[in-house]
This record gives sequence, structure tokens and C-alpha cells, in this order.
Amino acid sequence: MQTCKSCRKEIENGATKCSYCQAHQNWYKNPQIYSVVFMLPLFIFMYWNMGLFNNKDFSDFESEFTLTEEKVIDTNGSKAKLITYKVKNNTEYKWNRISYEVVSSHNGELLASMVDSNYAWVIQPNSESLLTVEVAFVPKANKWQLIIKDLKSDRF
Repeated sequence: MQTCKSCRKEIENGATKCSYCQAHQNWYKNPQIYSVVFMLPLFIFMYWNMGLFNNKDFSDFESEFTLTEEKVIDTNGSKAKLITYKVKNNTEYKWNRISYEVVSSHNGELLASMVDSNYAWVIQPNSESLLTVEVAFVPKANKWQLIIKDLKSDRF
């Protein structure tokens, strides 16, 4: 006779299941373990495909981007300007959802700053993209600088 691993009552030798408490004596013969064995690879597959392993931090790749001002357009009668910047991506990754700041200055003196984001903007690996920004009219401003604050690189 052997003792049950769960209730400690005596059961027959070689029994795989206790007749009193119905506990399986060998963990690998428990039918519930099959669901765990099946679900574990499924959860790993889902976690991998969520893109959590593929996220990149923009601060690590900031030096790989070049920004140039392409065109400044005064809108008629409006108190705003449209400024188009060319953003060049020299990385192997696709970036999207840009958060940026536009700084207006006159002869090196800071006049205004505007923070915004564009969730529809996307730049492909090793390519260029145009970004048009609307900035409020600032008297005496003769230079506008685009500063990228953050970009996202997800799979989806």
C-alpha cells in the first residue's frame, strides 16, 4: 500500500488516482496539464506578435534623423504660417506618431514655442518624408526650428 500525496490516506500500489479525494498521484498524468501545455505556446505566440519585442526608443536613434526646412508659406489674412520640413530617416526602422516642437526665434532670441503631434505621419526605413506644420504668427520671427520630441516604432 502507498499513501495519497494529497489526503495521506492509504491507497493501492500503482494507483494513478486516489479513490478518496480523486487527486492524481503523478502530475504529468493529470489531464488538466494538457491545457497548460497547449496554452503556453499560444500565449508566447500572442506576446511575440503584439510587437513588444520590436519597440525601439527614439532617443537611441535621434542622431540618425536629419531635418531641413523646405518652405514657409504665409496664409492670406490669417495669423498663421505653414512650414514644410523634410525629415530624413537613416535607420532600418519604420517610425510613426511624431511628437514635435516648433521654436520661433529672431536673431537667436527665443520668441515662441509650440508643441504638437501627428498620429497619421509615417516615415519608412532609409527614406524621406515631408511634414507640414501650422504655426501661429509671431511678429519679428525669422527662423523656425523643428525639434522631434518622440517617435514610435511599432509593428502595427
